[in-house]
Amino acid sequence: MPEVTIFMLRVRIFVLVLALLTGGGGKLPPAAAAGAGLTKIRVGYPSPSASMYPLFVTKAAGLFEKHGLDAELIYIQGVQMVHVHVAGQLDFTGTSGIVSLQSSVGGADLILIANSIETHLLKLIAHPSISGPAALKGKSIGITRFGSLTDLAIRPVLEKWKLEPGRDVTLVQIGRLSDLVPAVLQKKVDAGVFSFPSSLYAEKAGLRPLYDLAESGIEVPTTTVAVSRQYARSNRDVVLRYLRAYLEGTHRLLTDRQMGIQALRRYGGVQDTELLAATYDLFTSKYIKRVPTLTVKAVENALKLVAETNPKAKNRKPEEFMDTSFLDELEKSGFIRKLWQ
Repeated sequence: MPEVTIFMLRVRIFVLVLALLTGGGGKLPPAAAAGAGLTKIRVGYPSPSASMYPLFVTKAAGLFEKHGLDAELIYIQGVQMVHVHVAGQLDFTGTSGIVSLQSSVGGADLILIANSIETHLLKLIAHPSISGPAALKGKSIGITRFGSLTDLAIRPVLEKWKLEPGRDVTLVQIGRLSDLVPAVLQKKVDAGVFSFPSSLYAEKAGLRPLYDLAESGIEVPTTTVAVSRQYARSNRDVVLRYLRAYLEGTHRLLTDRQMGIQALRRYGGVQDTELLAATYDLFTSKYIKRVPTLTVKAVENALKLVAETNPKAKNRKPEEFMDTSFLDELEKSGFIRKLWQ
């Protein structure tokens, strides 16, 4: 059976299960109308983390409604969200472009239209006994799973240091990111690949940061806006309104600290005041772009990472999986320039 057919069969099975769980014919519970004349949209996100910051602030500040949209934010963990999107149960998703591309190269009808963060939000952090990268030779590094972002992202770094996984260092599957800190502290592994805020907890526990992948200079589509080609063709005006709201939300996030902290507390479930402040300062100063432009280079680099475990990504062109015409139109209209005047 062709792989595309197998992929779509898996999607249909997942949607059938979803229908049974939600008690309706394959549809997620509809959002309540926010007001007359608003267009209802469903927006999926895979994690209540600060990487979704622009989306959270756009919702919390009422900017979707300002642009005529009744947006229901739906939290669906991991790759399941992509399956739900492909099946037509979501209109937009905010996720890592690498996750979307893993499905798109296999036949899913998803394209990327914007990207708020273009660096890896990962750090390589080691036990205090590891003095630097050279000391990793013969040691072990904890990742979540083979084929995960923690696995794919660290391989080019190790290659740059002339450390070959399997020969010079051993990559060990730990599972959950939250299990990495105790694994390194107890020397079950000598180092680990951490994302935020696990990296913050690791450093507070006395572990030694060896490398911040955000400083690698490698562009990747880390926090993207994805839509299906069909939806984008049939609902161009809705997509443009979504991006107008999202751009205003990004502006609000970067200029209103109180709103940013409030949004992360509400949608990220973070209550610790110190962590909220540290997260806001880090993400707004270092990671989140003022304008969520999507570059060919970022998608090209993501395809290379996907090709590490999926040969279907090899020799594919970035332009197959992206559409910058929406942001281009908003740029030409003067909307973005006026926003930041």
